[in-house]
Amino acid sequence: MARTPFPSDTQDKFMLRLPDGMRDLIKQSAERNNRSMNAEIIVALEMFLGVTGGKSLMDYDDPSTFNLSGLPEEEQLRRIVQSSAQTMYEELKKSLRAPPADISNPPDFPISLDDEK
Repeated sequence: MARTPFPSDTQDKFMLRLPDGMRDLIKQSAERNNRSMNAEIIVALEMFLGVTGGKSLMDYDDPSTFNLSGLPEEEQLRRIVQSSAQTMYEELKKSLRAPPADISNPPDFPISLDDEK
């Protein structure tokens, strides 16, 4: 009888050498986030690719992507701040690439500030 392949059997596999101590750091982070070490590495790579302009495979704007319930409050806050910082970074990057605004002819204000008493 042929064995039905597991989803992981069809996924790409990649051997990786880690610097001393990094495996333990990944393990600690994975435990804090209630994930496997593999999932923790994938999330870290996805976040890195998102910040550096790579195409993310997950939709981090979709609230169902991350379930923060059950995590310590400090971890929930860390994730929210990290997500906000990533969004701000992307928006700032876009604005820096945009052409400069033309401020040579500013609009007239309806009320002169000198007329106020």
